[in-house]
Amino acid sequence: MVLLRPFAEEDNATLLEIEKLCPQGNDTIAEAMDKSPNAVARYKLYDNWKVFVAEETGQVAGWTGWTLKEDQAGKKYGYLAEVIVHPDFQRKGIATELMRKSESDLKENMASYVYCYVLDANDASNAMCAKNGYQNVGEMQMQALPVYKKAQIAPEFEIRTAMENEISDIVNLINSYNSGRAHFVPFTAESFKAHLENIPHYGMENLWVALSDDRIVACAGLWDLAGMAKIYYAREPTSMRMFRRVLNFIDHFTSMPKIPGENELFDIYYLTDYAFAPDSENAMLNLVRYLNNLVLEANRYYITTLLSPHEPIVPILKELKPDVEHWNVLAKSLDGKAVNIEQLYIDIRDGIM
Repeated sequence: MVLLRPFAEEDNATLLEIEKLCPQGNDTIAEAMDKSPNAVARYKLYDNWKVFVAEETGQVAGWTGWTLKEDQAGKKYGYLAEVIVHPDFQRKGIATELMRKSESDLKENMASYVYCYVLDANDASNAMCAKNGYQNVGEMQMQALPVYKKAQIAPEFEIRTAMENEISDIVNLINSYNSGRAHFVPFTAESFKAHLENIPHYGMENLWVALSDDRIVACAGLWDLAGMAKIYYAREPTSMRMFRRVLNFIDHFTSMPKIPGENELFDIYYLTDYAFAPDSENAMLNLVRYLNNLVLEANRYYITTLLSPHEPIVPILKELKPDVEHWNVLAKSLDGKAVNIEQLYIDIRDGIM
């Protein structure tokens, strides 16, 4: 008999241990996040969230967590952040019960649909979601820009940290860039300040702008994810292992990208709140190059960003030769209506997966 109950603080260590046993992927490649010391710190980034634990025979068998959100028109929807089941309790229908619990709660709170992100290589989770009525409604990319050498910055742009009196201009730029995207709620100066302050290890001091003729034409923030989670490959493909050895050898002669080894924790910065004015692609490119140099000084391997493949920034980042990881955007209607979120704004808070 499975018991579903709200998360309690004494569950924390157990959840962290179970998560280590459940990396996302398949037999060839799998990755994970170590969220120590707090398994549910990610949820506190949201206003409305719940985490429920599944127990069987007195043991924690798994858990699920979700958030309730609202779009610009006031339509409510849910984000299913995770469904994790201990390997010893898998294939017993526990994951399905946990998903139904989240869907039932969201439906009671007037959510029209629920969505989630699943790594394309995570065969088991993709199959489980399909079995439970989730449809593939789009793609999200995780692009990792390798940081290993200093980039040259074009002299025609002034690049510096943003000033508080520039918030309105930055907000206008971000709102224009993301206009019309599903899930995007335009910022006000006040809501953007709160956004910066409410995400740990982010803040105004980590927001940069590029100016041309004294006008802000591009902006971007760096969120230091290491304060909440560290990434690692739980299973590394043989080809990646061999490629790392080649790069490590060449690195003795010239700087080369670093590829973390299996089970090696590494820290990343997320590129977020980026936007640029029309015809200012070069300013955005040089701003990212500038951030590359900052991250290089911090001895980090990557700048990572979550984005829709339809975004204008994609061709710009392509020049920096990112590693691209594909995630499926899966959704399930809770009100019987079709879900259309292909042109999607990616909420950076969803990036702790």
